[in-house]
Amino acid sequence: MPGLELINLRAMMPTLFPAVYGLLLLVFIPLLKHDRRWQWSCAVGGMFVSVLVPATMLTQWTFGLEFIETAAGVPGMAMVHLDQLALWLDVIFGIAGLLAVLVMPAYLRRAGAYRPEIFPLLFFSVAGMSMMVSTENLVMIFVGLEVFSISLYVMCGLARERIVSVEAALKYFLLGAFSAGFLVYGMALVYGATGHLDLPGISAAISGMGEIYSMPMLLTGAAMILVTFAFKIGAVPFHFWVPDVYQGAPTPVTAFMAAGTKAAAFGILLRILHSGFGSSEDVSGRWLIALSVLAVLTMLIGNLLALVQDRLKRLLAFSSIAHAGYLLLALIAPLEIGAKNVLFYLLAYTFMTVGAFIVLSLFQGEEGEDADHISQIAGLWKRRPILSLAMGVFMFSLIGIPPMGGFTGKYMIFIAAIKSGHVLLAAVMGLAAVIGAAYYLRVIVAVFFKAPEADLIERIEVPGAAVIALLIAVIGTFLLGIMPSLVLEPLAHVGTALLP
Repeated sequence: MPGLELINLRAMMPTLFPAVYGLLLLVFIPLLKHDRRWQWSCAVGGMFVSVLVPATMLTQWTFGLEFIETAAGVPGMAMVHLDQLALWLDVIFGIAGLLAVLVMPAYLRRAGAYRPEIFPLLFFSVAGMSMMVSTENLVMIFVGLEVFSISLYVMCGLARERIVSVEAALKYFLLGAFSAGFLVYGMALVYGATGHLDLPGISAAISGMGEIYSMPMLLTGAAMILVTFAFKIGAVPFHFWVPDVYQGAPTPVTAFMAAGTKAAAFGILLRILHSGFGSSEDVSGRWLIALSVLAVLTMLIGNLLALVQDRLKRLLAFSSIAHAGYLLLALIAPLEIGAKNVLFYLLAYTFMTVGAFIVLSLFQGEEGEDADHISQIAGLWKRRPILSLAMGVFMFSLIGIPPMGGFTGKYMIFIAAIKSGHVLLAAVMGLAAVIGAAYYLRVIVAVFFKAPEADLIERIEVPGAAVIALLIAVIGTFLLGIMPSLVLEPLAHVGTALLP
């Protein structure tokens, strides 16, 4: 077939596998409609391979065992760009999906909302995230964004019997569609100013423009693109959807969304900022000013609003907003350390946040409603000590207590901010982290030091799959804190490929 030789299927595998596997599940799940165990087993196996494929390619790349071509598409316009950044993010998407799928059936069964279509949707979401971060073309970024976003909209509303779930899906859909409009309009303005939709072409056009102050169209387009991804990460003031959607969505979906969406958005922000707009000090300087303002607002407001929350899903939602602020601070650092810090923190955040949501997924009331009030986990230590220890690990890591991965990630961002001259921003981060410790400690006090206020703990069932998921999350959290070099050394040069 003419042109087939131009398509590098190997470079497309991290995206192609979850997409094709999701389609296969759509075909075979109706044939297995009376066997939920097989449905779940197929989903777990596929998600494990979705982690294994990019991890294997990354290992080959890191140790030089085999050369990997980095582009696929048509002449003059690489639609697929596979590099270390994309592969690391693909691994994070797969880990988040694997941990979520392990606990989905038990949660949905207890909630009376088991629908097998959630498994293909999860694979489509992973494929969309992978597509978005594995390209340097703005059109493909938009397509990937819509693929994973639409899948998440549907998954948020799968518990149709619960009004809060339908409300979460509708709110996420409406606001997400509105933010996607900003991206399309921003892309159009950037194309009008530069004549390119691919990031290398945009970078070359900007570097040849000279005086950028005469190009308000380009600056406006860049600002609108930033608004879209600020919405996706839940940065203030684009955060209003986060607590309601996190509260209403099924808890395993919330867990995947909290880690996956954040990883995808920050990954593409890294690529756009440095590969697209990094060739002009004026454009990148203004972009960094906007990121600094967003980081300060997000760190402080996210932590302050979390202080007054009594429901754990909303507390973790505002915590997610605060951690987006820390990651924005990492984006501001020089590329050679900023990219490494962002990817390390995203991996640590995946383990500790998804792990915390997995613990919450085990708490459900008599009618399938989420039982996530802080008083409902009081006294957990006396009845479920292993579960309590896991929750303690995740809370201490979110605070930033050594030897957890959360401490290493925060420390790296803090030191990088100081070394790059952003001392005031580092001070704000330190203040925000102290505020955050207060509400995480409320959870720890309730779990370990308060008497039970309800008989909910007696009814908790901990299936074997949930134990496996918690074990993976706990081990990952500890490994990133005790032996961070396992990840930091392979990440040492990940930012080099992003330079224009």
